[in-house]
Amino acid sequence: MPRQKSKKKLTSKTIQANEEKKTTPRTAKIVLFVFGVGPLILMCLFLSSNGFFNSP
Repeated sequence: MPRQKSKKKLTSKTIQANEEKKTTPRTAKIVLFVFGVGPLILMCLFLSSNGFFNSP
């Protein structure tokens, strides 16, 4: 006869840990802004400090 596997029950600790790691829309927007728009702003500042946008 095959051996039956015992089923482990989820404890409240794992459920609480999963709830803390959920991504909220606010957090997602902050991350997208920092990693999406942030580098573009830094590139524009760098180019303008080096005179890239000045006409010859």
